[in-house]
Amino acid sequence: MKTQEDEFFEISAVARLTGISSHVLRVWERRYGVVEPHRSDSKRRRYSRDDIQRLSLLKTLVDNGHAIGTIAKLGTEQLEERLSNALEARAADDSLETAAPAGVCRVVMSGTKIRQAVRSAADLTPALRIVGEFTTPEEILASLRPGSADLLILERDTIFPEDIVEIQALVAETKVRRAILVYQFAREDTIQPLDIKRITALRAPVDAAEIQLACIADIQLALRSGRPETSGGSAEGAVFQRPAGELPARIFNDEQLVRVARISSIVKCECPQHLANLLSSLVAFERYSEQCEDRSHEDAALHGYLHRTTAQCRLGMEEALREVLAQEGIEL
Repeated sequence: MKTQEDEFFEISAVARLTGISSHVLRVWERRYGVVEPHRSDSKRRRYSRDDIQRLSLLKTLVDNGHAIGTIAKLGTEQLEERLSNALEARAADDSLETAAPAGVCRVVMSGTKIRQAVRSAADLTPALRIVGEFTTPEEILASLRPGSADLLILERDTIFPEDIVEIQALVAETKVRRAILVYQFAREDTIQPLDIKRITALRAPVDAAEIQLACIADIQLALRSGRPETSGGSAEGAVFQRPAGELPARIFNDEQLVRVARISSIVKCECPQHLANLLSSLVAFERYSEQCEDRSHEDAALHGYLHRTTAQCRLGMEEALREVLAQEGIEL
């Protein structure tokens, strides 16, 4: 049986769970030695749960104003202490909202089998606060004031498309940022699109560590910006903070791409031209996603994700173009 100690995550999963792009993660490892991932037989990075916990703490502290160079060598307990201090300082600055201080992700849950895991996650995570425990979603609607929670954790044995519609309606009525759905049985094509619908799906059984990982994005958002905007107020003129993170520099500028697109290869290969055209489109979308208007915290998170993802795609295609140009003996 696979134990927690035997479980490892690929770099793409770590990037999704922590909000640290693969590029930034490699830079942090090379420059600061933040973690030392295992290597598979094929030399691929493999990260443990402890690695992810440490990286999540680092990311949250960096987003909260700490320079990575000043905290990279701290132990996990020291990082947790700094995070706790940051939360206490943020809460002290928000004395007008003592019931729900900024920097705290307020959690409501519905279910019995997940209750202990969620409680344990809250005990281990200063930024998580349980504000309501219910048995059914109907109880949540009857008891919870809209806007008084940030994260909804639900338990379902089976999931069908009509259930997703009900959960989305519950998210909208309670005005939470996201929902975590813990399920046992569901079709893959029902579960896969959930993330873009502000729902994170976890297959049961789950433990406290998995709940912590699923809550990371909401904890970071709470630390960066305090309470989310609600639909009752106007967002006109508001500035929504996008997740911080380094982006890879461009290898080819616009002029070079135009030049490559006009080149006729000596072996009549059209790859340079096609790659240059693809890169021009990626660069255009990268600029668009950077400048796209953010109407909410969710918009800011989505556009930030698109910006970072497009930059990573662009870097991969640039490296491919550089290799093709070298093989063809083309100099710019």
